[in-house]
Amino acid sequence: MKLNFSIKSLAIATVMGFGIVTPSVADDDETPLAKQMDTVSGSLKGLRKAETTADKVALVQAAQKGSLKSLEYLPVIFKDVKDPKELAKGTADYKRLVGMSYVALCELELAFIAEDEAKADEILGKLKDLKKEGHNAYTD
Repeated sequence: MKLNFSIKSLAIATVMGFGIVTPSVADDDETPLAKQMDTVSGSLKGLRKAETTADKVALVQAAQKGSLKSLEYLPVIFKDVKDPKELAKGTADYKRLVGMSYVALCELELAFIAEDEAKADEILGKLKDLKKEGHNAYTD
């Protein structure tokens, strides 16, 4: 069996598999996780004003970095989960959503490089759906 991994796939697998994951317990707006998610959100909002392909790609790459960095933390909601099995299930699902978001961000980067605005709009819709799913599941 031959496996092909891209550098980005390897990076996300490494972060997901070996990263230290800790619940963020400060005020929700001040947690390290919230800061990373603000980076992602701010970068995506910045796309509205970005004029060049290079500007759009740079913003998406900033969002990608914030997305990967967010895997080092868990949502505050996990601090009260005492059952190890439930915590493992929730953590895995959280990482799944962040991973899917990261993949969508990579697809968005490719769409901008190809200057395919229709594809970019489609991917931005997918990212909004993932954000909604994550916020419904992991915010109080």
